[in-house]
Amino acid sequence: MISIIIRRRTLSLVALALIGAALLFLGWRGNLLNQKLTAPGTPVTSPSVNEAGPVSTAQTMSVAEQPDKTASATAPFEEQDFFVDYRLERERVRGQRVEWLREVINNANSTADTRQKAQEHLLAISRSMEKENELENLIRAKGFKDAAVYVDEGSVTVIVEPASVKLTTEDLSSITGLVSRGTGVDAQNIVIIPRGSE
Repeated sequence: MISIIIRRRTLSLVALALIGAALLFLGWRGNLLNQKLTAPGTPVTSPSVNEAGPVSTAQTMSVAEQPDKTASATAPFEEQDFFVDYRLERERVRGQRVEWLREVINNANSTADTRQKAQEHLLAISRSMEKENELENLIRAKGFKDAAVYVDEGSVTVIVEPASVKLTTEDLSSITGLVSRGTGVDAQNIVIIPRGSE
């Protein structure tokens, strides 16, 4: 009976190995077919680490290959990329600051006062992040295409893409009031930068 179990195990292992080899071969073979289907001169791209989603074929084609579309058709992608890139960079920098503060808090050589200040700073960063997300959503809810907000100690910077060509004084006062109510920062310490308008 023992020899039968060993044989079944051996057969199972051999069968699994053959299935694995077949899958590898098919995957390798499928990759070759994909390469053959790509026409010469067509750019083949793979998504980079910073991209938020899959790359469509319309994005990889050059403007010359799309005769019905002009160069201005790529402008919305550039605007969205700006806001996405801005938020990613803001979070990267914040992540570095948070990591540094945690090191200070967890360091046995840090004084109690230093740890207390680091914890307060961490709490302030957390509040700023919440306010920024909330304000960006509220500004978009007001009808603007997109917005990026940076809340700092006593000041706020808002980069906004208006729905129309230019920001009106009514738009500016609306955003200023919204930000001032949401953060408690005086209107004179709120900077609004229109994106994409002249």
